[in-house]
Amino acid sequence: MSFVDTFVKNHPIQKLEVDKTIGEYIVGGKGKIGFLIFPGGGQDALSCFDLIDTFEKNYKVVAVNFAGFSNLSTFFNFINQILKKERIEKVIVYGLSVGGFLAQHYAINNSDKVLKIIISHAGSTRSKTIQKRVILPGKVLHFFLPVIPISLLKWLVKKFSGRVQSGQSNIKKLYLKYSTKENFDRRSEFAKQFGLNFLNRKYLKSFYNLGMEIQKEEKGWDNKKLNELSKKMLIIKTDNDPLAQDDGIFSEYYLHARIHVFTDTGHLTPFIQFENMVEIIKEFLK
Repeated sequence: MSFVDTFVKNHPIQKLEVDKTIGEYIVGGKGKIGFLIFPGGGQDALSCFDLIDTFEKNYKVVAVNFAGFSNLSTFFNFINQILKKERIEKVIVYGLSVGGFLAQHYAINNSDKVLKIIISHAGSTRSKTIQKRVILPGKVLHFFLPVIPISLLKWLVKKFSGRVQSGQSNIKKLYLKYSTKENFDRRSEFAKQFGLNFLNRKYLKSFYNLGMEIQKEEKGWDNKKLNELSKKMLIIKTDNDPLAQDDGIFSEYYLHARIHVFTDTGHLTPFIQFENMVEIIKEFLK
């Protein structure tokens, strides 16, 4: 049985209904300390298999799906109900890309539950780069979403998203340069079996609605609370990320955060340089 087959068998999708919304998540590991994962915009909970497999050895890992949720309040209530159900008392929060935005908002609103927070390749909705390359295209896509065939959208994502996110056309070459063969093989196996199965209209609708609320809520943030939160924060970024740039705003928000900057692999660093990123996170969590 392959790694992905074994992983799926041992980590079935869990469902939990909150406020008439049924959410999904994956859980692995044991203990009262949780490792809470907010997936990126091109992911779901299942595609976070590498993080789950790595950190469930030391924590009770929970990876959540945001599909089906239209507001942050219900989504965060869903998460807190998971923590209650799984008997998790405190959490380390990890968020990648759009998950990094969600992680910030969750931590700010649930700081009493958060031991550490790791923001990977995310930014601020105030950032001009984010507004130009993420928010505006998102609004355009949302406008045309009712008439765009999902099959066409999946083809476009598969064809061009790697180039857009890394800034390079030969993704395999980057894996060969920075990754282990095991990591590359597992990623390839996962892609062959599941691909973009998660990408549907419900997923995209939630992505848009939560994103718009994130932008609205950030306008009311208290810098004092953010600075306090930053004392237990790690910010991971890449010097050539074409999407997630905070444009200096994080230096206002998170004065005390630890920052690690990777090179060369753009927005795909958490996948291509996965092992290196894990070492940085483990060092932070000591």
